[in-house]
Amino acid sequence: MTLMSPSHDGLVSRALAAFEATPAALQGLTREFTDQMSRGLAGRGGSLKMLRTFTRQPTGRESGRVVVVDWGGTKGRAAVVALSGEGPAPVLNEDVFTFTDAQKRGTAAAVFDVVAAAIGRVVDAHPPADYPLGFVYSFPARLEAIDRAIALALTKGWTVVDLEGHDVAALLSAALRRRGLARVTVAAVANDTVATLLLQTYQARGVDPEARPADVGLILGTGTNQAPDLGPAGIHNLESGNFDGVAAIETRYDAALDRELTDPRPGAQRLEKMASGRYLGELLRRALVDIAADGRAFGGLAGSAFDTPFAVDSEQLSRIAADHTPGLDGVDAVLRELRATSEREERGAVRDLSDAIVRRAARLVGAALLGTLRFIDPALAEGRTIAVDGSLWGGYPGFESLVRETFVELVGREAAERIEIAFVKDSTGTGAAVIAAAASERSQACSSG
Repeated sequence: MTLMSPSHDGLVSRALAAFEATPAALQGLTREFTDQMSRGLAGRGGSLKMLRTFTRQPTGRESGRVVVVDWGGTKGRAAVVALSGEGPAPVLNEDVFTFTDAQKRGTAAAVFDVVAAAIGRVVDAHPPADYPLGFVYSFPARLEAIDRAIALALTKGWTVVDLEGHDVAALLSAALRRRGLARVTVAAVANDTVATLLLQTYQARGVDPEARPADVGLILGTGTNQAPDLGPAGIHNLESGNFDGVAAIETRYDAALDRELTDPRPGAQRLEKMASGRYLGELLRRALVDIAADGRAFGGLAGSAFDTPFAVDSEQLSRIAADHTPGLDGVDAVLRELRATSEREERGAVRDLSDAIVRRAARLVGAALLGTLRFIDPALAEGRTIAVDGSLWGGYPGFESLVRETFVELVGREAAERIEIAFVKDSTGTGAAVIAAAASERSQACSSG
């Protein structure tokens, strides 16, 4: 393979420049994000859903054993979590359940029987007791109450015949009764982003009952979403990955990716397609294939996995970023996994492009978070806490620093330093337990009152 020619190096430079998000463009995104929050909350449309979650901030004193179920694909997880009201909450035991292709095309009853069986296995490991249950349902749904969620059209290749339009909490409750688990009560249908928000508050108040609640929950992994506490308006699920105010920042690679995908459909999840782990490796693949098309370098990509959409993932981008060897041996190892060969100069270009794509993602995430914080506190005058979970945030070297740099650039160092970021690892299950325990306590208090 030949080394990169000056003209080919120019193609790399143009690709790098395309992924540069300017401060002016990011400021525009922040303003549009805040505006769309206002419009969505007022019922005037926009790409931010502003969905009610029917949850409240925990006191930090919620306690007891809670069952959690996390399901939104071929695999799911049931667990028993022990809340003590004193901070961290251990998972006592868990069970992973899976579905066959036939079950993914079958009936809702059969699907929920699989879930109930897993719940039975984790509960049977403990003495008989009443258990509230937090259900993280990661398919589209319309939440109508803390314990009522109407299933919308399924995604991810699922075609269960009689699920859409039905309450998933009621379907799970019926399966629990068929299993003889009447002492397990579905107390809450939870969202993973809300779970992150509330778990951070729970842990902080477990240490200091007077601690301020977290202001925003953020998930940044395969996908991305925000859930802020809007004070009197309550906690809302923004479905922020669907934000569409990204035109000033998108590249032709982003436009082509959006146009060619059918799930999510073109025009949907525009921010997510530019900023989350599911898509960053694909953007790198597309940029490299495009640069290699003139035939003067990157010839080692021909016949490799780079010919296959989504062959490159964000975990590989994390490994590329972590490589500081003189010969970029780690980059070479990633390329060889993908059946591609390279020269040192080409590996440098791969690393530079990967860094640029992820840096832009961090800047987009930072600008969107500022849009939410400015909705809550237009002057950013008070201290604010963002609770974060997700594999991209936690796994990519220096990602948080890139977001913090964006805060400083867009609002100045003084305001940026008032924003605290708390990484709440593996928050979904425990956060759902907090949501369920708080909902159960409120229900019992209402019944006794």
